[in-house]
Amino acid sequence: MPSSFSKSNGTYAALATGAIAVTYAGTHAYKSRIQRSHDDGIDLKNQTVEIDPVEHIRRCTFYKDIDLFSFYKTIYPNIQTLGDVFYNGYSASKNGPCIAYVDPAKETEPLNWISYSTALERIRIIGSHLWTEAKLTPMKSTIAIMSLNRAEYAFVEHAGYMYGFIILGLYTSYNSEAIISILEKTKTEVLIVDNLDRIESFKNQLLEKTYLKEILIMDDVTSSEHPKIKNIPTVLKTMQQSDVRPRPKIDPDSIASYILTSGTTGEPKIAMLSHGNFLSTTKAGIDRRERANMGADPTNRHCSFLPMAHLYERLTLLSHFFHGVQVVFCPIPEKLFEYYPIVKPTNLSMVPRILNKVYDTIMMEVNKSKIKRFLISQALHNEQPTLFSRLIFRKVRKLFGGEAIAMLTGSAPITHEVLHFFRIALDIPVVEAYGQTESTAAGTSTHVIDMSCGTVGSPGAAVEIKLIDVPSTNYRSSNNQGEICLRGPCIFKGYYGDEAKTRETIDEGGWLHTGDVGEWTSTGALRIIDRVKHIFKLSQGEYVAPERLEDGYIRSRWIAQIFVDGISTESAVVAIVIPDEEYVRNNFRTAHSNMSFEDICKDEKLKEIILTDLHRLAREYKYHRYETIINIHLHPEILSQENGLITSTLKTRRTATRQYFQHIIHSLYQPSDRIEKPKNVEEQSKL
Repeated sequence: MPSSFSKSNGTYAALATGAIAVTYAGTHAYKSRIQRSHDDGIDLKNQTVEIDPVEHIRRCTFYKDIDLFSFYKTIYPNIQTLGDVFYNGYSASKNGPCIAYVDPAKETEPLNWISYSTALERIRIIGSHLWTEAKLTPMKSTIAIMSLNRAEYAFVEHAGYMYGFIILGLYTSYNSEAIISILEKTKTEVLIVDNLDRIESFKNQLLEKTYLKEILIMDDVTSSEHPKIKNIPTVLKTMQQSDVRPRPKIDPDSIASYILTSGTTGEPKIAMLSHGNFLSTTKAGIDRRERANMGADPTNRHCSFLPMAHLYERLTLLSHFFHGVQVVFCPIPEKLFEYYPIVKPTNLSMVPRILNKVYDTIMMEVNKSKIKRFLISQALHNEQPTLFSRLIFRKVRKLFGGEAIAMLTGSAPITHEVLHFFRIALDIPVVEAYGQTESTAAGTSTHVIDMSCGTVGSPGAAVEIKLIDVPSTNYRSSNNQGEICLRGPCIFKGYYGDEAKTRETIDEGGWLHTGDVGEWTSTGALRIIDRVKHIFKLSQGEYVAPERLEDGYIRSRWIAQIFVDGISTESAVVAIVIPDEEYVRNNFRTAHSNMSFEDICKDEKLKEIILTDLHRLAREYKYHRYETIINIHLHPEILSQENGLITSTLKTRRTATRQYFQHIIHSLYQPSDRIEKPKNVEEQSKL
């Protein structure tokens, strides 16, 4: 979140106003330019075609006649395993700049780049060390990495790919019990961490594990306390060039990585992804981008801030290294908007939670004055931005580094207004993608020239899709609705050590059952409308998709988080609301300014204000009466990984959250607590 947006000196208030003006002023011009520059040849009215009338299987019209399992191999055919990726980047960039790192302690210093040849040398030294010194076995041994984003993470990861070791990414938020459990389960032989402090509290427990052969530290630290503990800088300095081993032959179908799922309904599972899985997704993405005249270039630059343990960032980096792109590692996500002016990224990989925060902050500034609202009203009637708006437009672009040429957003749905805002305010193509860990993130993506919102586009070149009936609901494939099932070379090899769960997820026909509910629109694009496991039924027989409702209700400026739920004996939904403390303290008038936030959350007046605002949003998003929240509980503590209610990928653990608030949820249906008709709070709710 950019701290500059919180300043009240007027500069950023003007920025906010101008940004909104630009958003609506140049829509027609933006659409024309994007369609002229990035027309991939898709018929926007027929984005998919049904290739099987019995099972209702659909593909993108580009790929209706291809062999899914071999087509991706024809794209850069010399790249057969992930170990080939860096070599291709070296050639594509002509040994250009590869990796730089923003040191949090020296942010004002210029970026220091290492070349692709230097990166390759370090990767091969580390891989050879793991093979010869740590005695790992290609296509069998597992390496775990737990670190903030930095160059050494990439070196170790690609050393694993080149020499056939399985990479397991651990989130830095995991506690010692979770880490030891995962290492034990996978029989990890080498653990790599960025610094010794990361494991200090349970270091002795790790050293006692006989399966763990070595602990490698990324920092240059002197440690002779145990022969198992070594550091990467020493390995790079002491290993001779003659000790570097040729790469072993790796089977493309062998496992390249274990990816931990988010675990929204229980403990994380360990998905096994092969080299072929990764390459099918990566190459399919390349084909789609090149069709739209958006192929990667060695002059492109990426700012890596999303956790490298997450599949989204891993695939983004793979694609960039594939093409010789310049990558800057930025270790602290909270400082992203301090990094952007330094890195000046050309390609933005984003998630809606960040875009939402920036958008909401701008909107909060806009709503502070009638003049700003008037300017917005005027801008709605202009087809071209004014000179003033163009000036402000450049300030908005500067917030993201000033050189962005494209944006990809994924991992969660994005609302219409936020998507539209960033398309126009940044004046760049914005693509939304949908996929899962189990499909190696392959699924669908929007075509750049499609200006509509609310869909996730059409399948890529590595997947076909069918919708199947969802039992005990009205979702039927005959109505172009149902659970989304994916099939193709991107589908994972199963869950490590859990054959039963694997069989539940992949059926005999090779179809991955995603648990998401989708529908085909009249244009052949896919829309995500539900989540099978999270659907609950109300007393009148209506089924409710809480996540879809939360995506709308979270637009209230009064709230930071919301959990929508209900019980089968009632006819409407209720919610647990965690108010936005900063916004509440700035906008809610209380009798005592020094009240604790816990006490503020007990104020019935605040509860009425927030509930009224949620009712406004329900009308705006045209929610049904049974989807309109009838009562809320204000909870002062953020749902987090620390209290076990949020996953490492920042998704709500719905089962755990429901259990945690079980008694409160039931109490919200009691007549004495229900707030049916809030009064005299309309003005504050619109703040």
